[in-house]
Amino acid sequence: MQEFIRKKHLIPLAVWFVVYMSLFVYQEIFPPEQVTIIHCWLDDVIPHVPAFIFPYLSWFPYIIVCAVLAIRNLDGEEYTKALLILTMGMNVFLLITYLWPTGLNFRESITYDTATISGWLMKFVQSVDTPKAVFPSMHAYVTLVLQYTLELQKDRLPKVGIWIGRFFAAAIILSTMFTKQHSALDVIGAVVLFGVLWAVFETVFAKHEEKVRIRREQTE
Repeated sequence: MQEFIRKKHLIPLAVWFVVYMSLFVYQEIFPPEQVTIIHCWLDDVIPHVPAFIFPYLSWFPYIIVCAVLAIRNLDGEEYTKALLILTMGMNVFLLITYLWPTGLNFRESITYDTATISGWLMKFVQSVDTPKAVFPSMHAYVTLVLQYTLELQKDRLPKVGIWIGRFFAAAIILSTMFTKQHSALDVIGAVVLFGVLWAVFETVFAKHEEKVRIRREQTE
């Protein structure tokens, strides 16, 4: 067990997560007075659909399932690469949040039908989740990273499992906009951030593998 914990970097990961959540919760409790409102024309086109609260909340079990599979099935550079993309992206989000506070202003127009489960859940979620620190969307970013870890396991998981993951990933990302939890710009920002960090670490690891290969050939 100790070897597994060391190999998967679980203790450093736990320490990082505690620090990350502390800084995030601080922003939620003591939000900045001035924020930049995130808004684009797509936000006016995309309707508010309370039923999307269900895929939005499915993010939490999706995280658990994907994280367990990644820790269990990924090893070596695959695991390290995914971990770096996840943590670096979330660190970038915190940096943006503190240096450039952001928020939304279109929730005020939402009417909650609390007679329905979706309406009641929607009102509850938006009463505890302030419309600040929204760019880029961590709901979308973490989903992209976790789906990336599933894609790395195509040879280890049933094909139907990968497609179920894709379905939930798409539904979760869309839900951030249809519940008005995020602007379309927040989601676009998450996609760009993931794309950039994925490209950076793919390049870094590819160059490292090439150096190792050359060094191995030279010693043979």
